[in-house]
Amino acid sequence: MTSSGLPLRTEMKWSSALQNVAREAEAARNKSSSLRRALGILQSLIEPTSTRQGASLSELATSTGMNKSTLLRLIEPLRDAQLVDHGPDGRYRVGVGAVSLGGAYLAGLDMREEARPILEQLARDTGETLHLLIYVEGEVRYVEKIDGPSSIRMASRIGDRMPAYCTASGKVFLAYLPEEHFEAAVAAGMPARTPNTITSSDLLREDLKKTRKRGFAIDDIENELDIRCLSVPVFDRTGQVAAAMSISGLAARIHGARITELANIVQRGAEQLSLRLGAPSTLLAQPTEETHNMEEVHK
Repeated sequence: MTSSGLPLRTEMKWSSALQNVAREAEAARNKSSSLRRALGILQSLIEPTSTRQGASLSELATSTGMNKSTLLRLIEPLRDAQLVDHGPDGRYRVGVGAVSLGGAYLAGLDMREEARPILEQLARDTGETLHLLIYVEGEVRYVEKIDGPSSIRMASRIGDRMPAYCTASGKVFLAYLPEEHFEAAVAAGMPARTPNTITSSDLLREDLKKTRKRGFAIDDIENELDIRCLSVPVFDRTGQVAAAMSISGLAARIHGARITELANIVQRGAEQLSLRLGAPSTLLAQPTEETHNMEEVHK
């Protein structure tokens, strides 16, 4: 018997087991630490630089705070997984394996799911109704709708379609998609839906130029009486317009300086969603200059 009251062999087994647990815990901590440091190497290579020519071992040591021997040990499995490439010039760069990871992430995205929390926040911030729309053969389709806290409710429903030529979101698509989409929309007809509807292809083309210049489109009571709508583009990883994010409300509430205020708010939301979809940051809109009345908006 030992001083603990246990047989010697039993105490030795317990001691050995505790040592094994301690070793496994230490190994797990080391693996976790190694993983964090390996991710730090990738992050350092991903961060934009003035040359975008990767980094030397010395530069990585400086940016990560690791010594060269540790870096070489951690880089090796990253190279095996093609997450890091070691070029003939001796510099390290993000490898082609990272493209596969990024593609898998983007493939798993559900744009509607990604957009919903953004739209919910914008609805709370503005008190108005937010929509996410896609383009379908000359029309726009509502794929998400979030009502604001106001008692006013828009008639739109998820799944509804509207013509592109007279809606703010439709104008976004016609402004950023290839010319043939504009021509097809015009050829399908442009009947007046309200007294404000643009029914001339020349006037619509001018309005689309203004849309590209401003960075947002306006449905100035053109689709539904008493309703004004603003819409901005959402871009995907290819740089193409993938969706439109819009805000709608009573024209009596959306007018004057509030047009620019709301446009800037929705632009920030669309930028968030565009980034989630992998859009190049160079495509993201700049804040819209202050506009106080509809005459200035339509210049």
